[in-house]
Amino acid sequence: MADALGSGFEAEPLKGGEAEGGVSKKKSCTEKLGFSHLTSWRTAAFLLFLFLCLAVVFAFSFVLPCPVRPQYVSTWNRTLPDAVTYDFLAVEDTNEDKVLDVLFIYKDSEASRNTCLSEDLSIPCLVLTAVDGTDGKILWERPLAVEFDWVECGVKGLGHQGTGCLVAHADNLTAIDKKTGLIRWQQSRSTVLNGNLPLISIQDLNADKAEDFAILSYNPEASSFTPIPSELVFFSGKSGDQIGSKVYVDWNGVFGHQQFKTASGAPYLLLLTKSGLYAVSLQHLAELAGLESALKEEKSWKENSDKNTGLLSLYQSDSLKRVMVFPGSSSPSLLVQTDSSVSLLHTDKLKMAWTTNTSTLLSVPTFGHFDKDGIPDIMIEEDIGNNTKRVLVLSGSSGVVLWEVNLLFWTQSPRPASVLTLNTYSVFMLWGQSQSHGNQTNEMHSSFLLHPRYSQLLLERRNPAQNIISFKATVLERGRHAGYLVLTGPDGRQHAELGETEPVILTKRKIKEDVPESGVLRVGADESAAEAEVKEAFYRLRFSDALF
Repeated sequence: MADALGSGFEAEPLKGGEAEGGVSKKKSCTEKLGFSHLTSWRTAAFLLFLFLCLAVVFAFSFVLPCPVRPQYVSTWNRTLPDAVTYDFLAVEDTNEDKVLDVLFIYKDSEASRNTCLSEDLSIPCLVLTAVDGTDGKILWERPLAVEFDWVECGVKGLGHQGTGCLVAHADNLTAIDKKTGLIRWQQSRSTVLNGNLPLISIQDLNADKAEDFAILSYNPEASSFTPIPSELVFFSGKSGDQIGSKVYVDWNGVFGHQQFKTASGAPYLLLLTKSGLYAVSLQHLAELAGLESALKEEKSWKENSDKNTGLLSLYQSDSLKRVMVFPGSSSPSLLVQTDSSVSLLHTDKLKMAWTTNTSTLLSVPTFGHFDKDGIPDIMIEEDIGNNTKRVLVLSGSSGVVLWEVNLLFWTQSPRPASVLTLNTYSVFMLWGQSQSHGNQTNEMHSSFLLHPRYSQLLLERRNPAQNIISFKATVLERGRHAGYLVLTGPDGRQHAELGETEPVILTKRKIKEDVPESGVLRVGADESAAEAEVKEAFYRLRFSDALF
């Protein structure tokens, strides 16, 4: 028994560090090396570092305030009594708050009296004005000498200050900074008194590190029996000085022009003439002006152009009316309008992709996405007689009619507009009068909203009749705030004298604000969609600031 017990104790000797009775005689390794004290110091250092980080974060959260989103007024207006205005509306972010602001121009004798006198201008004078897109408050005003000819904003390189506005008025070309309203430069426009929009933008020609531009002069009303040669002048965007010599070109019958880039990026000028559509390279024109430039030219176009004039015939027609660059196409294309048709011209092969017969069009075609093929479609308005118009949406890929409706119209009905949504289709806005209301166009005007996924219903908002000079629908802030602008009042080109009883009014409305105030106009026989369902679809929309 004693042996058994002894062997048992030998099998389980005492553990290191324990003496008889279980009392420890040795220190652990960590204690022996001082690791326990080291771990405590590490914990303390970590907690101190964490405390300092949190203190810095909280301090900066109060020192650096969070960005404040602009607070919108859903509807605002700016009223100018005893004034006249012009068909011009532009949107630019003038105060750099990431919301587009609104620019327009007017002429009056009272509201701008102090503004005119501050610049030693006679009364009345022109006033180019920028108002805040969020609430309509004036950001700046720029008085200018009368008379008004044209204005274009978004011009690159003006005064070497990014984009700005160029105004043709009196005998001047005046470049205006979009942020401050200050005049960057002012030059005589004696060389381009008959200059026509749009401006022709061009890369830096005089090595001053700013983009330049050209103005093309012609008389669209000139008779073919008394042709007036076209003239082209290049200008420095930075200073407004003329670059090179004036280019005199024997392009008889020019009544319109459009800038265009080919598939390779070569810049060309499209010329609308009484015999058809022609193209000429900006490189050729720069050489005629005596300028050294290295602008691209399209090889096949250069080979087929006239050796003397530089002109390339793109389309022959004696009834050409309008040409527009077709947006969002992988191959650069042109929408060509004549007296009796609308066609899509592919410029790489110089062939018509499709042609759709029409009657007389009442307005400029509008691009937008109606179907789901990703190719922009075209909304047109054709006159079918008896103050009635047929509004059609044509497929951009085939020209077939996707949708149509008949509406009454008045003489100065605004052209339709579209705003792209994040769902890749567009919401269309158009003007007219439902035939169910009878001929009340002198008393009431209606605006309509078209949702492509509920195209059997139109939302109709009735408005008191006004003289609409200009209309624009746009996204004022990316993805959030889609609205439309309406400029009403006496037309400055038709009323030389002030004193009209109707004031000039600039109004902004949020598109979604029209939904609850709208009734429903059913299009076609399909009655599957309910009014509440369509309105809810409009409320759910989110908008994109992309063009197409």
